[in-house]
Amino acid sequence: MDNRTFYPYLDNFDELTIIIPLKHYRDNNTYKLHGNDEVIDLVIRQKINLGVEVKLVCNFDAYIDLGQSYYVENEDAEQSELHTGKIVRTELFDNIYNYKRSDLGFTYTKQSTKFKIWTPVAKYVHLELTDLNQVVTIHEMLYTSSGVWRLVVQSDLEKYKYRFYVYVNGNEYIVTDPYAVASSPFSEYSVVIDKSKTYQMKYQTDFSGEPQDAIIYEMSVRDFTIDPKMAFKNKGKFIGIVEPDIKTKESHPAGIDYLKKLGVTHVQLMPIFDFDGVDEFDKEIKYNWGYNPRQFNVPQGWFSTDPSDPYKRINELKQTIDELHKENINVVMDVVYNHVFDPVNFPFEKLVPGYAYHVDRDGMYTNVSGCKNDLATHRKMIQKLIIDSVLYWVDEYHIDGFRFDLMGLIDFETMNELRQELTAKSRQIIVYGEGWKMYSSNQADRMAHMKNKNVLYTIGFFNDTFRETIKGATFQNEAKGYATGDFSKIDIVKEMLLGSALNRYMFKYTTQSINYVECHDNHTFFDKALHITKDVSLIVKQQKLATSIVLLSQGVPFIHSGQECYRTKKDVENSFESSDEINLFDWSLVDKYYEDIKYFQQVVQFRKNHSSFKMKSSSDLLQHTEIIVLASKSIMMHLNNEENIIIIFKPTTIEESIVIPEGYVLELSSTTLFEDEGNGTFNLQDIGTYIFIKGSDLL
Repeated sequence: MDNRTFYPYLDNFDELTIIIPLKHYRDNNTYKLHGNDEVIDLVIRQKINLGVEVKLVCNFDAYIDLGQSYYVENEDAEQSELHTGKIVRTELFDNIYNYKRSDLGFTYTKQSTKFKIWTPVAKYVHLELTDLNQVVTIHEMLYTSSGVWRLVVQSDLEKYKYRFYVYVNGNEYIVTDPYAVASSPFSEYSVVIDKSKTYQMKYQTDFSGEPQDAIIYEMSVRDFTIDPKMAFKNKGKFIGIVEPDIKTKESHPAGIDYLKKLGVTHVQLMPIFDFDGVDEFDKEIKYNWGYNPRQFNVPQGWFSTDPSDPYKRINELKQTIDELHKENINVVMDVVYNHVFDPVNFPFEKLVPGYAYHVDRDGMYTNVSGCKNDLATHRKMIQKLIIDSVLYWVDEYHIDGFRFDLMGLIDFETMNELRQELTAKSRQIIVYGEGWKMYSSNQADRMAHMKNKNVLYTIGFFNDTFRETIKGATFQNEAKGYATGDFSKIDIVKEMLLGSALNRYMFKYTTQSINYVECHDNHTFFDKALHITKDVSLIVKQQKLATSIVLLSQGVPFIHSGQECYRTKKDVENSFESSDEINLFDWSLVDKYYEDIKYFQQVVQFRKNHSSFKMKSSSDLLQHTEIIVLASKSIMMHLNNEENIIIIFKPTTIEESIVIPEGYVLELSSTTLFEDEGNGTFNLQDIGTYIFIKGSDLL
């Protein structure tokens, strides 16, 4: 029981506050600070009545060693241990304790293992080791500098479990390693491994590194293979993705063979690091998308064949990525560095209380993310954690790109430094994220949202204007877009087709525009369209048109898995913890709509074959593009850089005749409901996309 009569907190290097319950407060109270062989007078500068408490703001003139224990004593000889308070959020604290080396966590050799952990405010740190026979030993760590505690154990510790005991602010806490790369089940212990014994990756892709050359396909590890009607041996697991020779009921390719056939350049895997909300052993009782991060550098055991084996989850993920690389498919990792699942038990909060999160004026966690905390990414050691984590995934798992969840909650200095570090590693790595402007205060001025595109020109943003204009307003179920029958914003549609970069409409370059009409969030296109019309045959035509617009616009096309075959989640708008029945990739749709999938493949290949879809700058767009809106509200887009391509996007079933200039041939169309009347005149009778190219040209 805490019987203290007052509570002192260190708020700066020359300031502390004392909180005194009103029943213990007297106007003539005096206080002294004891510690590090000093007795220091405290000068009360301000008294603030908090109702049930009084807050005293005190100054002092002395050097405070945060690794030493201090206590405050009043004139009655009552004592209270000094806890660290707002000091951890000061600029000086960040500068003094900014550790720059890249060796936090453990460094293993067969002869010894070095452990390092950052906690400038701990009074002691002990390492707990559990050997292979479950024998536990405790080892005292030594404080070095810059907030780092260090210990070298002269023994072979491979597969030993470890965690730390830290004494901070009057309590001893047990914490796992925030830099852990291997884990026991349920994130209970960190584990020492020999990285040289993990799967050694062999393959790399030939991707150019130019974002507009990417065609991104978002998928969930579990959803992709969990369909009970399919013969995947490792359903819902990493290695299930790359099982060869899996067929649908009608013998169409599935799994990795399906991805190869689609022709996409990148798969974006929804969160694959360790997250909460699932049971790693009883894999069926709970479902979660994974936006609940627990360990940033540890693969998720839910996707492993044996979560209790720390090597298995690592090796199976590495093998999966390597097999995708073998087929020239790049892997983008969906990362969540804007919040954590459990802010109270996140290691950083135990190691340095109050440091890791944004707080409001009352010192309470902000909740802009909607997850009860927002990581303070601008603080140097949180920034370091994020950058070190991203670089680790590149070095160890050969990740080819990163999609940042709620990137608008991450400061742009962190994102720009991260981008520079990645470019130094490889020019093939792409970076993009959700650039929503979420802060309304001046905090927004430094965040990585779309409005700050001028200082983030090598990073892409999900273009929600594209989504809303083509599909219809996301949060108004019956609202239409261009592809679903509303032509009132056709001038904006024209801008979207040109990557939102003509005359800097939204972005400096088309490479910043991630064009999409559907992703894991919100209704699928099909489900939203069902709120507008119950005519499924009409929805299919409209969705095929919208997908064609995504694939044939300037910028970076982004496809949600199953979009090509009209995926439904049975009208569940937010399926983050719904059942497999709602979330699974339904492979029967591949059979049902295989002709439409073949068209999708053709459009993908057409885009890949033609540089006309890879324009980047406004000057290129001004010189080499022309868009005409026809009276019917169909759009004619002319691309004429090194080639001449005309594309007609027709959103209505109203029959119309168009005249195509001499020398053009119809290369590809999404429908057969048209007639070539000769002399360049085409009678178009249905919703669809029609691609003409000058001269004879093969796909």
